[in-house]
This record gives sequence, C-alpha cells and structure tokens, in this order.
Amino acid sequence: MSLFKAVRSPLFFKMLERSLVLRGGHTRTALLALTIAACTATAMLTLYLDLDAKLHKEFRAYGANIVVSARDNQALPDQAIEAARSILPARALLVPFAYAVAHTPQGLSVVVAGTDMNLVKELNRWWSVSHWPSTAGEALVGERVLETLGRQQGRYTLIFGERATEFYFPGTLKTGSDEENRIYISLADFERWTGKRASTLEVSVPGSREQINAVVGDLRSRLPMADVQPVRQIVDAEAGVISKTKLLILAALALIGVTVTLCVLATLTASVLERRRDFAMMKALGSSQRLINLLFASEAVFLAVFGGLAGSVLGLGIAAWIEHANFHATVLPRLSVFPVVLLGTVLIALLASLFPLTKLKHLEPAGILKGE
Repeated sequence: MSLFKAVRSPLFFKMLERSLVLRGGHTRTALLALTIAACTATAMLTLYLDLDAKLHKEFRAYGANIVVSARDNQALPDQAIEAARSILPARALLVPFAYAVAHTPQGLSVVVAGTDMNLVKELNRWWSVSHWPSTAGEALVGERVLETLGRQQGRYTLIFGERATEFYFPGTLKTGSDEENRIYISLADFERWTGKRASTLEVSVPGSREQINAVVGDLRSRLPMADVQPVRQIVDAEAGVISKTKLLILAALALIGVTVTLCVLATLTASVLERRRDFAMMKALGSSQRLINLLFASEAVFLAVFGGLAGSVLGLGIAAWIEHANFHATVLPRLSVFPVVLLGTVLIALLASLFPLTKLKHLEPAGILKGE
C-alpha cells in the first residue's frame, strides 16, 4: 500500500485517534503548552497592532506636541491661524493663546492668558481643575496666584493699561508647573479687555515622530512669520515608549515561543520513549518509516491546531480585558492575527517534533520487542 493510500485509509485516522486518547498526560501537557502559546501570542499581537493608536491617544492627554508662536511678541494674523488649521490632520487639536501681564489694585503683577476653555479642557486633560469656567467673566486661577491674591474675596479686580475689569474665580488649577502662576480667561473676554490677540498656538497632532516632524515642516513653510517648534520632551518620550513597548512585546513573544517549543519537545520525546514498543511493532508489521513519521507529526499538528483555536479565543478575551483596564476602550478582533498565531503554533509543534522523529528513525524493532 502506498503512503498516500495509507494516509487516506480509515485505519490511519483510527490509529491517530487512539494515539491521542491513549497518550493521556502527554497529550494534555502538550495541548496546554500550545494553548498558552496561542493565547499569549493572540493577546500580545492584538495589543501590538493597536499599540500606536492607543499610546498616541494616551499621550495626547499630556498637552501639545507642537508650539507655534509669533515673533517679537506680536499677535498672529487671522490668516496664519486659518492656514495652520488647514494643514493639520483631521484628528489634530489647535488651541490659541494670548498673554498679558496685568496687576491688581495693590500693584501685584499676574500673568493672564486668554484661550478657548473647551479646547484647553480637551488638550490638557492632565490638568487638575476644581471647576472649569463656563460663562463670561469667569476665570481659572492657578493655585500659586490664588495664594498671592488671597482666597477670601469672591471677585478680583485686574488692571491692564488703563482698563480695569472684574473676574470671578470659580475654579482653581493645579499642575505643579508654570500654569499655576497664571490666570486663564476666555479669549473673547481677553480681547475685549486688553485689545490683544492670540500670539501662540498649541497643537496636538496624533501620529509617529516622523508624522509630527512632517507637520512641523508644513507649518514652517506656510507660516514664515512664526516660530514652529515641536515639544521634544513629549515627542521623544512618546516615540521612546512606543518603540520600547513594541520591542518588549516581540521579545516576550520570542521567549514564550522558545519556552513552549522546549516544553512540547520534552513532552513529545517522553511520548516516543513511552510508546517505542508500539512503533517497533508497527515497523515489524511492515509500516514504513515515512508512515510512522507522518503519524507522529500528524499528532503534533492536531494538537497545534486545536490549541491554536482555543488559545486564540482566550487571547482575544485577555486582550479585551487589558484594553478595558488600561485604555478604557473596546478591542476589535484582528482577523490578520488568527492565521499568524495558528501557523506559529503549528510551526512550534513541528519544530518540537524533529528530535523525537530522529529517535523514531533509529528504533530497532527486534531489540525493543525482545526487551533489550
């Protein structure tokens, strides 16, 4: 009987079924190891593919990564602001700022910033704010400024030039940085009071370091009257975290793959040694070495496929849990991950089968059947 006919015969599948069932502990150990490998690979690859978008989103909470400022303390023209908006990608955020130094009736100097409160709230989600201003005449005051002015008053008078105005401070700002030395009011209130317009644009652009640098180049070419600088601390930190996290995931996958391969190798080798009399009997009855090798490899592939399927389902569940716990988002199944995980699991099983197959090749039926 040819090898092809032998494989197609019901007897071959019956032998495969019995060997898997009768192996007991070895089957469960190899299956568990392959399932864990597939589960881990599915979870980590799913997170890997979503990593850029998720980490870019998280870093956007730490403020702008590009700053556009007018030269010589001048205001930016309206066309410059509109030109900047037209260059930016759809998910970018642009927030205008205007600054002035005012003073209190007692002569204390304070920095006042005019901006769009709704945009600032979205740009700087890391700010600790007790209450955001919502109407005209309200201001957001930094903790250090409030300590200087005194907390007893309900309203505070500020003077810029010859113009005095009153602001109510419903909320305080804590950042641990220079923002605590400023008072933030709406840009409309700021322009009516001081007559000054926005001189700085803080921009948050999603994407990699290369994409951000490309946007910086476009802004510089379109806004020659302004200085355009990336915020290197955020851009470099973002790129470093993403690249290191990706390398860590790939290294972990490689380590898990090697560990599982060794585990399956030890299990399959033990199985060969335990069943050497069965394989010797098959040889003595006329089975070819190729048929025995195919039977043994088929067992490994069957375990790999079953473990890959079960591990993929479990891995998606783990990835969903990690995404929800860390990014408060729902993970979407990646169809491209499944064939990669399944193929990788089969390759691990086949690689682990190579050494046991060499053991099968050197089995001597006569000696083993005699008990030698």
